[in-house]
Amino acid sequence: GIAMRVWPAACAVRVAHQSLLLQIRKCFDRPVFTGLRQLSSGEGGDLSPSLVRNVGIVAHIDAGKTTTTERMLYYAGFTRRMGAVDDGDTVMDYLQQERERGITINSATVTFLWKGHRINLIDTPGHVDFTFEVERSLRVLDGAVALFDGSAGVEAQSVSVWRQADRYHIPRIAFINKLDKPAASLSSAVESMRLRLSATPLVVQLPLGEGRAFRGVVDLVAMEAMLWQPGSDGDAFSLVEVVPTGPTGKDFQGLASLPEQCDSLPISRRELEAALEARAQLAEQVLTLDSDLLDQALAETGDAFSPLTLSDRLLREGLRRLTLQCDAVPVLCGSAARNTAIQPLMDAITAYLPAPTSKPVAIPTALKQLCAYAFKVTHDAMRGPLVFLRILSGSIRAQSPVYNLTRSQRERVSRVLLMLADQQQEVPAITEGNIAVAVGLKHTVTGDTLVQSEQAAKMAKASGQTVPFAGLDAAPPVFFCSVEPASAAQQSALERALSCLAREDPSLRVSADSDTGQTVLSGMGELHLEVVLHRLRHDFRVDCSLGTLQVAYREAPTTSTTQSSSLEHTLAGTRQSVSVTLELRPGSGTPSISLASPVAMAIGCRQQEVEEAVRNGVESACLHGPLLSFPVQDVEVECSDISVGPSTSVALLSACVADCTSKALKASNIQLLEPFMHLEVSVPEEQLGVVLGDLTSSRKGQVCKLGSRAGDGSRVIVALAPLASLMGYSTALRTITSGTGSFSSSFAHYQPVSSAAQQDIVQQLRGYVL
Repeated sequence: GIAMRVWPAACAVRVAHQSLLLQIRKCFDRPVFTGLRQLSSGEGGDLSPSLVRNVGIVAHIDAGKTTTTERMLYYAGFTRRMGAVDDGDTVMDYLQQERERGITINSATVTFLWKGHRINLIDTPGHVDFTFEVERSLRVLDGAVALFDGSAGVEAQSVSVWRQADRYHIPRIAFINKLDKPAASLSSAVESMRLRLSATPLVVQLPLGEGRAFRGVVDLVAMEAMLWQPGSDGDAFSLVEVVPTGPTGKDFQGLASLPEQCDSLPISRRELEAALEARAQLAEQVLTLDSDLLDQALAETGDAFSPLTLSDRLLREGLRRLTLQCDAVPVLCGSAARNTAIQPLMDAITAYLPAPTSKPVAIPTALKQLCAYAFKVTHDAMRGPLVFLRILSGSIRAQSPVYNLTRSQRERVSRVLLMLADQQQEVPAITEGNIAVAVGLKHTVTGDTLVQSEQAAKMAKASGQTVPFAGLDAAPPVFFCSVEPASAAQQSALERALSCLAREDPSLRVSADSDTGQTVLSGMGELHLEVVLHRLRHDFRVDCSLGTLQVAYREAPTTSTTQSSSLEHTLAGTRQSVSVTLELRPGSGTPSISLASPVAMAIGCRQQEVEEAVRNGVESACLHGPLLSFPVQDVEVECSDISVGPSTSVALLSACVADCTSKALKASNIQLLEPFMHLEVSVPEEQLGVVLGDLTSSRKGQVCKLGSRAGDGSRVIVALAPLASLMGYSTALRTITSGTGSFSSSFAHYQPVSSAAQQDIVQQLRGYVL
């Protein structure tokens, strides 16, 4: 009997012991960082800005961004082994949720050296819920590497991040990854770039072999074949000229005499012919886009010039010019999982993407000693807030005072760090053009600008010169829910944790419901809020729970109305009074406000202050609509008459306008608007009917387009659907398609709900219908 009772306990102890050993082994198996020691010892520290590259990797989820970054770190000598996403031991995905889910959630920064260049690389998320991470990273980058799955081509989130890069005029190169997959096709992926991104791709590499036979690439600029051994770590590869070099450059004349398969050449005759044809096409495209290059080529070769014989030097110069001008996108290819063709990608980063000096930023003269932009904040348990900075001019040093230009606050930098994901290395200073992390900044948040001193800030303001990169706005959240601590004793800990998370992530909104007293979290999606809950519980050790996930609706007026309101108030024996008459009517977008009656002289202040008071009053009333307290949009407000008594304060005017606007909203027959999402669903042909039926009936979706994916023959459904109907759709789609279907979504627009649906929503959220 005793043995029967002891046995389960012994088994539990053994399992716990094995789990502990596994965790210890993972700690020791984690890649060892050698590169930070190189940087901290001074290697690469004195490089000029022209040899620095600030680059981000952007792509759709599961395109291979983190795997590609791991290979870059290994080949650059910064890690002694390559991590794998499936094993949960990558350098860049260091959060527990990232390793468990196998996706990137936080953008991770790493600095390494490659062939005399310093590369500051940011690995960005590919999930739509974390689009803001991509947004703030692109704000400080000089160039980007866009990754595409060779079997899928351009996917939904690929389009989103490409448009973000377009908005900031970021030069890009493309890397077609996963060419070892059976359905991979370079030509199909390139064609999808033309059609879906309206890009001008310039193919600079051709793959050797297809699917599992993929073994290397041909560099069309240098006309060299690079071959990797299957199963190797990819550190060593064979480099062979496919076109011999003569006294005046590449000798393209004697190729016709090559046999069908030459022992001295690692590629077949068919592959050589394809490479020659692609090289001639590449040269023609570059010469067409760059007229200066054509003049240089004619000056060098005269009448004997042909596109095929364009020198690799001139071709490389033309490619770089077109890339920096965002007129074209060089396209490379490979397979990160097979450790193939990553080194040429790193060469292309240094060859084609810009240095900080290639994209000069207009900095006021008074700020030349220091101007830095804060693009991210994280919290470290030991060091406190870590502020990620892009140094726009001058340098930032440890133990130096700085001035927050955005918040008019004096700060002090206690330490300056270089980052390798979650590892840190102290350095004495970081110079212009680089990305650094500052410790000790208590008030700085994302979007702030730091300068050397308050005096420098005043001089810059007096000169009338604008400061670049001012502010960064996050998209409005689409989901919200309440968060409650397990006990009242943890309320203060929850508030501190939420304050830290909101400072880290501006796309997370924390507010208090005045009616219920609950704390409300608003985010970009289900996964976003799930990650926040996990961090509250595990990183901040707060025992809490989330309420039911709800959709962030909007309210809008449907009829015009005119209302009047009056307020009186006695302050220190002085009677103040104000009367307001305004007209409210349906509009479009954010509240539009106009002032027809000038009242500046009546209350003894500037007209600008009066307009600001009226605007504040209208916007305050529109924060909470009369139906369900959701924000009001699609409204126009015109103040037709304002009467004020002597010595009336601007605050009383603002309060009267807010009261009058609230009355008008209640009388304007408010309609509820719901968010619609743009969906892209990929399913096998045999599952198309079932998925379409579920999408159009159960999910109330509107199918916009049906297409096919050239790589694997799967069908792609492009649709619009209300966000409320998509809760749990990921699980439902996997169930319907037996795990073969996938989808991505992004916010499209707000759309009115039907009257019947509005009554149901009001009944559900309010508990009754008026």
